Amino acid sequence: MAAFSLLGLLLLCLIAFGLFIYKAKYGFNFYETDPPDLPSDLSGKTVLLFSKTNGFRHGEAIEASLPVFAQMAEANGWSLFTTDNGAVFNKEQLQFFDVVIWNNTSGKVLNETQRAAFRKYIENGGGFVGIHAAGDDSHQWDWYENTLIGAKFSHHTLHPQFQTADMHLEQGDPVLTEGLPTLWTHEEEWYTFFNNPRENGCQVLYRLDESGIDPNGSLPLLAPDKDFGMGADHPIAWYKEVGKGRSFYSALGHQAAAYDIPENLQMLSNAIRWAGKF
Repeated sequence: MAAFSLLGLLLLCLIAFGLFIYKAKYGFNFYETDPPDLPSDLSGKTVLLFSKTNGFRHGEAIEASLPVFAQMAEANGWSLFTTDNGAVFNKEQLQFFDVVIWNNTSGKVLNETQRAAFRKYIENGGGFVGIHAAGDDSHQWDWYENTLIGAKFSHHTLHPQFQTADMHLEQGDPVLTEGLPTLWTHEEEWYTFFNNPRENGCQVLYRLDESGIDPNGSLPLLAPDKDFGMGADHPIAWYKEVGKGRSFYSALGHQAAAYDIPENLQMLSNAIRWAGKF
């Protein structure tokens, strides 16, 4: 009887682990269809902060970011609207925003109609800022991955997960480089991508000194072939124009502590101003 109990417990653990991996990789898709009510005083320089997760949820980082973005908006005179409701991605409501932030979003967070509205918004001049999980492989959207982000995610560091390394600032748009250090040492769950975003027309803001980390992200049986990095040219934050719009992506931001780091906040503030053409 005890053997059956242990076998049942093991089976439940395997099922739970399998569900966790599936959710992290693909997510469980849920789509809102009723748009949120926008505040009546939304005006001026406007920012939409979108933190929906149908996949793995970076809960601590997302929660830590919300008051920080609120303070940033107040300090800069921006109007900020925060939501997890994907139904806000419609033509009528998106037109009220200069910039959309995908704040550690994961999974397929928009249905096809919402995706079409978002793509048109960007191509017609809207701004985009993607943070960390916004660039992983859970989104299941070729245009988003290849064009808006500009790089295909492979894996992140696991041995250990969080490692400290140097990042080097490249010359670029002065709005984006303003106030940023040429050398920045940071602890992160470092992302590796299959392709270099430069190949898709991106300008790199920061590149990682990969010699200071072990980029191995292999998992036995599940992902045994992830013992590689990107070499001497490992972009970690970059930007590009998409149609008439602008896109910025930073692979930083797994941990809540990222929102206590002045350099990260300066970079995100710069990114919002650049993407929104403020």
